[in-house]
Amino acid sequence: MLAMYLAIFVATLVQMNLAYAIRIGRAQPDFIVLMIVLTSMFCDANQGAALGFWGGLLTASMAAPPHSGFGGLIVSRTLLGFGIGWLEERIFRDNPLLVVMLVAVGTAFAEGLFFLFAPQHNVARWARVSLLLPILYNTVLALPFYLLVRHFMAAHRDDAGG
Repeated sequence: MLAMYLAIFVATLVQMNLAYAIRIGRAQPDFIVLMIVLTSMFCDANQGAALGFWGGLLTASMAAPPHSGFGGLIVSRTLLGFGIGWLEERIFRDNPLLVVMLVAVGTAFAEGLFFLFAPQHNVARWARVSLLLPILYNTVLALPFYLLVRHFMAAHRDDAGG
């Protein structure tokens, strides 16, 4: 479990230092949301919520605008982790199509829920820049990052078991 928290922390460092540099036009990945979804796939609902809370806290600490958004980021990411963790008992997680779908839906859910907590004035711009473009970018990154997370989870399970 500690490895999952560390993965989200590393995703935060990558988000802070690399995401802007690898943007395509206005599209920028959200490595933290991506990692919350991928790590929560290997947890139950409570563990997923804890991972989401951790990711939300890190996101809010680095990106929350003054006087708004801090709590919304934490709540939206916590609910995202909870929802994905809740699905763990109900889905077969080794399905690449499912991974891509969960990342797309999870990104949309987290950003949409945050929008409810901190509405933006220009909804069309928000939908394009903060919703659609991160969904596309995260969806493209979903499979490579999933394979990486799955590899580390298997290695961690082998170390813990043996």
